[in-house]
Amino acid sequence: MKKKTMAAVMASLMAASSLSSALACTGTIVGSDWTTDGSTIVARTEDISANHAKNFIVHPRTHYKAGELFRDVTTGFTYPQPETAYKYTSVPDTDIQDDGYYGEIGFNEYGVSVDATVSASANEKAQAADPYVEDGFREADMVDVILPRVKSAKEGVNLVAQIVQEKGAAEGNILTIADKEEVWYIEIYTGHRFAAYKVPDNVMAVYPNCFLLGEVDLNDNENYMASSDLIDFAKSIGIYQEHNGKFHAALSYGNPVSGGNRDRLWEGQTQLGHAVDYDTPVFDLFFQPDDAADKVSVKDVMELQRYRNEDGTAPEQVTTTIGTERTAEAHIVQFKDAYPAELGGLLWMTMGNPEHSVYLPSFGNITDTADAYQVEAIDYDADSAYWKFRGLSTLAELNRDWYGAGVREYWDAYENKLIAEQEQTDKTVIEKMAQGKGVGAAYTTELAETIANDAMSKADLMYSELMSFMAYEGSGKKHAEAFAPSVLAEFEQAEQSADTQTDSAAQAQTAE
Repeated sequence: MKKKTMAAVMASLMAASSLSSALACTGTIVGSDWTTDGSTIVARTEDISANHAKNFIVHPRTHYKAGELFRDVTTGFTYPQPETAYKYTSVPDTDIQDDGYYGEIGFNEYGVSVDATVSASANEKAQAADPYVEDGFREADMVDVILPRVKSAKEGVNLVAQIVQEKGAAEGNILTIADKEEVWYIEIYTGHRFAAYKVPDNVMAVYPNCFLLGEVDLNDNENYMASSDLIDFAKSIGIYQEHNGKFHAALSYGNPVSGGNRDRLWEGQTQLGHAVDYDTPVFDLFFQPDDAADKVSVKDVMELQRYRNEDGTAPEQVTTTIGTERTAEAHIVQFKDAYPAELGGLLWMTMGNPEHSVYLPSFGNITDTADAYQVEAIDYDADSAYWKFRGLSTLAELNRDWYGAGVREYWDAYENKLIAEQEQTDKTVIEKMAQGKGVGAAYTTELAETIANDAMSKADLMYSELMSFMAYEGSGKKHAEAFAPSVLAEFEQAEQSADTQTDSAAQAQTAE
């Protein structure tokens, strides 16, 4: 079948699987006090379209001549290129000429990560008084402007502050800038107003497409960074609001929390162990689980990003879920104390709908990615990593029980194996890093490519098997059982073998 023909088929399938048109990116932060392994987690879903191809690439360290500029081809925003631009990774849109780069998530060679962004908008009064700037700083530019220029998370926040003040912002946004020492949560409200907060280790946060930051203490330079007139400006234009007797930035500059944003706030906090009233008038951005023993694993965050109210616990009025078939990619970053600073952190990323795709790990210091991640294919292309995973998830989504359950079961087992191996992988990577940055980077690059290529070969196999399964039923026949990929037998056999060994060991111990 020609690629154009297959692209048309895939487009119609994706349209059939789409349930809603609302954009619904959701960010998550879990402080190290609340994770099972003591890591700090920063995560986000990029929910925009089921037909939105992505790449995963490494930008090498680059030297620029004086006067060269970064340029947003869509808006005209420009910013001086540094003399030396640091190496960094990103997950850009395939069609960068359509609406900019949208690097989304990445690490630079100094271990700094930018996760950009969760879109949000200021209220009408705030926008009228300080309008967005047409050729200002926007989501599409952030990863590619910040990461080549900073050596720490705080430097990154300072750079954002400088750009918003000098060039202005083209839109409202929420982003994080992090390294192994600090995570900064940033809200850009209007053309020239923003606030940032250094997130402590003892809290969690789930944030949809709305501003939520409460108190901003302009006298606390250690934990806050904000426009110097953030409070006075709010008072001068009549938007100033307090909560519990203190200035509340989101209530002042943002819009009321409603609809899909309220849905996902309730879902996120509830799923992470904090009971909250769906109709609460003011959601706290930061919270803690109700049970002090209720720790969160990286797998828990993966499942949060897949959440579609399958347990039936959501209130009747909930219509938007964190998990959605529109997700272009989703990612989770882990920062661990044992990691050398230049390693950055561990990125778990899935292309396409997380429910029927798989989170694959790679470290922040990689120097290249698997070839399939670099294939630029706006339309369906069997050689593209994005389309390998998206194609499979699109078929699975057409009937989540009959087609999708087997796909999800296999990827679940695949993920669990990777997670179980990660502790040993971390030790090996740290040993390699001790032998030299080059040795460590060569190892992590080869490791990430090996894992990705293996997962893609499994995706290709399941796609062909599921397509055949569907074609058989399309002829008017019916299978006796739901789709189960052949590779699932590998994990079932391994599980049976492990159970047999456990039983044998128990019998031997009893005999003694």
